[in-house]
Amino acid sequence: MGSPDAKMLYRDRIEVAIEIWDKILKGEVTDRNHLRNLLKDRYRRTRIKPLMGFYKSGIYDKEIATVFVVGKYGLGIVGDETTKTLSNLFSVEIKCNKTYQLLKNKNYQPDTESIKQINEIINEDWGPKLKTTKDKALRILRYVFTGVILRFIPEEDLVNTYKALGSIYTNLTTTLKGYIKFYVAFKVAEDIALHRIRKPEEEKIMKYVYCLRLGLTKCIPTDAQIRAIATHVLKTPQNLVNTVIPPITGNTQNQQ
Repeated sequence: MGSPDAKMLYRDRIEVAIEIWDKILKGEVTDRNHLRNLLKDRYRRTRIKPLMGFYKSGIYDKEIATVFVVGKYGLGIVGDETTKTLSNLFSVEIKCNKTYQLLKNKNYQPDTESIKQINEIINEDWGPKLKTTKDKALRILRYVFTGVILRFIPEEDLVNTYKALGSIYTNLTTTLKGYIKFYVAFKVAEDIALHRIRKPEEEKIMKYVYCLRLGLTKCIPTDAQIRAIATHVLKTPQNLVNTVIPPITGNTQNQQ
């Protein structure tokens, strides 16, 4: 899934996740807080930024999904027999994965029974900072988004998960679409980093091309969000980003 060039953009963070799994398997990571701090320390030492745009609240807790996804899909460590053992580290990601698999198994057309099961998962305790249905639904999308960006989960699963969750929680449709915009911003930023987009006109076109490919409307991200991802997350040289997205005088980059 995806080109080797795109995968290279995330090689360093995958290597960090593998290093952390080595510690987990040796019993050196005691709980989720320890895991979060370890991930934060490793990222800072290797100058890796989490998968993020402007919104930074709880970002390293969200980034734990990267470790889980690499363990499950990359290393094959996470399975039904190991889930209970790992629940003290990946309680949130296990719930996200369970929801994702329920939706996928129903071809993203949840019936009464699967909706009941999903609601039961949503009503479980997800920790002190994930109290609302909105927070939990967004975290599920974050999990699938992470798998797609790292090329472990097919792109259509993100769109289908968004649509399925939106059909269950209709009041959250607009909020959930924000993650689709986030994904489109990442795809365009990747193209800039890989020199596939070299001109402002190409960048404008590709934003629409990705939305059309996903079969969605009103999912165009802002240039500021694309710039932030390309510059800070993908470490694209500033002069290259400025060529594609000319800086606007007085534009702030610290939006949330």
